[in-house]
Amino acid sequence: MSQSPKVPFAESLENSIDASVVRRLPDIGRLVSLPQTTFTLLSLLMDEKTVPRDLERVLAQDPALAAKVISLSNSAFYALESPVSTLDRAISVIGFKELEFMAMGLGLSETFDLSQVPRGFDGEALWLHSLAVSWIARELAVLTKAAVPSEAMITGLLHELGIIILVSKFPQQFQQLLELVDAGMSFSEAEGALGLKHNVIGYLLARNWNLPEVFQEGILYHHKPELCPKNKKAAAIICLADNLAHKAGYSVSIEVFDLDLPFILSLVDLKVDALQSFVKELMVTMPQVQPLWLQMMKTGGKKDAGGKNRFASLMPPRELNTSPKS
Repeated sequence: MSQSPKVPFAESLENSIDASVVRRLPDIGRLVSLPQTTFTLLSLLMDEKTVPRDLERVLAQDPALAAKVISLSNSAFYALESPVSTLDRAISVIGFKELEFMAMGLGLSETFDLSQVPRGFDGEALWLHSLAVSWIARELAVLTKAAVPSEAMITGLLHELGIIILVSKFPQQFQQLLELVDAGMSFSEAEGALGLKHNVIGYLLARNWNLPEVFQEGILYHHKPELCPKNKKAAAIICLADNLAHKAGYSVSIEVFDLDLPFILSLVDLKVDALQSFVKELMVTMPQVQPLWLQMMKTGGKKDAGGKNRFASLMPPRELNTSPKS
């Protein structure tokens, strides 16, 4: 993947991060690199000419990933009468759009092991949140045409890369952050106090990996899309998807942020009634796919499989104030 330009002035952001973390990030970028298969998938998913056969060829070169895809196609979710044993049939069963999502999710979960996390933090919830934001962002991009769906999906999956890095590679520092939160400090305040701003750390690693600029900016500005210099609409999609995932119960509970909903909706040209219809669809589809996500994570179903009641607080009409903040 070719090197992409850096976010303007982002180098100065390094000064806001703990020096010991900044020093280790280049080494982490080399040692904890995305698998070649995942990089190839990234390139394919950003190409409008990609067809299922292209993905099949890539997956066939990664036997472990191909076996997982076949295993997922045999899950109870698809309710097949006869088992799937070949990659081409697995792709036809899963479908092209879902295969994109699964392949990227599996690739990222192979890169970072969140089974060992600091006390008081739920690594499984972080994976579920990332998957939910990825799913919602892709569907929002399709609905609004404010971003490329595959780019929105990948950015959604990577938007919490900074937290993933902190949890998996800097557990002692992250434990200190959790202790500050337990003492009453907000997550954002604790990040700033310790020099552990997750959006900046995620951006710096994405930059070290030479990921496309739309991913870098989406990670850096997923809470503040109004500050995004180039890919503002794409960042707004991630911000809205992140908020919806939290409200749906797919939440990293320590991370809470304010959302200027009228501004976001105006930025992506989405009307309130269209958002309400979109939420109703989420209430049906996401509880159905969650067991499949849990199987992707090999958790054995620790989490509640969910249901419509899980979405009871998801963007109730009274929150849809159409007057922008002054």
